[in-house]
Amino acid sequence: MNRLSLIWLYFLMSVTLLFVMACTNLTEKQSLQPENSPLPLYKSEKTKQNLLFVSNQDGDREIFLTDINGAFLTQLTFNDRDDYDASWSADGQFILFSSNRDNGNAEVYIMHADGSNQTNLSNSRGYDGQPRWSPDGQSIVFNSDRNGGIGLYVMSLDSKNIKQLSKDDTDSYAFPAWSPNGEWISYSKQDFKGKSNIWIVKADGSEHKQLTNTRKSEEGQVHWSPNSQKLLYHSRRNREYNIYLFDLTSMEEQQLTYLRSADSRPQWSNKGEQIVFLSTRGPVGRTQLFIMKEDGSQLQSLSDARFQVDNATWLLDDSGLLFVSWQSGVSNVYSVDVKTGEQIAISPAKGYQSQPLPEPAVLPKYLSLSRIANTASKVSGDKRQ
Repeated sequence: MNRLSLIWLYFLMSVTLLFVMACTNLTEKQSLQPENSPLPLYKSEKTKQNLLFVSNQDGDREIFLTDINGAFLTQLTFNDRDDYDASWSADGQFILFSSNRDNGNAEVYIMHADGSNQTNLSNSRGYDGQPRWSPDGQSIVFNSDRNGGIGLYVMSLDSKNIKQLSKDDTDSYAFPAWSPNGEWISYSKQDFKGKSNIWIVKADGSEHKQLTNTRKSEEGQVHWSPNSQKLLYHSRRNREYNIYLFDLTSMEEQQLTYLRSADSRPQWSNKGEQIVFLSTRGPVGRTQLFIMKEDGSQLQSLSDARFQVDNATWLLDDSGLLFVSWQSGVSNVYSVDVKTGEQIAISPAKGYQSQPLPEPAVLPKYLSLSRIANTASKVSGDKRQ
C-alpha cells in the first residue's frame, strides 16, 4: 500500500472514530431524559449562573430570569397584576411565588423554571403569602387568613393536605422559614399591639417553642445557620434595631451589634463563616451593606454610602453578594466582590428591580426530574399568562 493510500485510510478511520464518539455522547445525553417526562428538562450550564429577580419595568411587578452577567434576560410572568417573592426549588426545576392576579387577592403560585404551568396552589378567598419551600422540596409553608387571623399553614405541592400549624387565630404569624434539616419552622408571632417574638414549631406541628420573650420588641425575619443550630434576626428594642443570634444548643440569645442605628436583615453565608446585614450606620444615614463574623468581629462595609441599598443575598460560593441599589432614581440589581469591593450592574432597567435570588448550587447540565416533577405532572394544562 502506497503512502497516499495510508494517509487516506487513516483519515477515514479518524472520521469514523469521531462519528462513533459523537453518537455515543448523544446517546448518553438522551438517556438522561426520563421517559414520559411531563416537560422538557430545565437545562442549566455549569458555567452559567442564573438568578431570579422582580421588576416593574413593564408597569407592574413581574418575575424575570437572567444570568449573573445580566445576559439572557427572560421575563417569566406576564399579567397586569403583581408577581413577586419568587424562590427556587432545591433542584432548580420549579419556582414558588406570590401573585395578586386573582382579582387582587394574594395567592401562592408555582411554575416550571421556564415560566410554564403557572398554577394557583392556595386557592383561598383571603390572603395567602410568604411561601417557603421545605428543604426536600415536598412541602410549602405559608401564611393565610383563611380561618380569621393570619395563621401558619403547610401544604403538599399538589395543594392537598393543607394543615394549620398555628394554634390560635388572634395573633399574626409572619416570616416562616425552614431549618436546613427540615425539622423546624421558625416564625414571628405578633400580638394585636404589633409587638412580636420569635418562635419555632416542629414541621409536623407537634411542638411550638418560644425563643424570645421581650414585651416591647419587634422581631424581624429569621435566617437559619447551615447546621440548623443557630438563628439570626434583627430586633427593635429600646427604639434601636440591632442584630441578635439565638443558639438552640444553649437556648441563649446573644446580641451582635450595639449601635444606635438600624441594623437589620442578617443572613449567614452559605458556609456559615460570615454574616451580611443592612445598616444605617455612617455619616449620612443611608442603608448600607456590611459583613462580619459570627461574633460581630471583622466588620467590613461593602458600599460607600453614596446610594441606598437593599435585598442583600450571598452568591453560592460566598465570593460576593447580590443586592439592590437606588442610583439616579432607579433601583437595579448589582453584585459586589467581597475581596475587592468591585460592583457590577446586573439588571440595568428603568423602574424598580428587587428580590434577586441565585439559582441553587451545582446543577448538572441535564437534570433528572425529581419527585416534584411527578407531582407537577398532575397539573393540567399550561396556565402561563
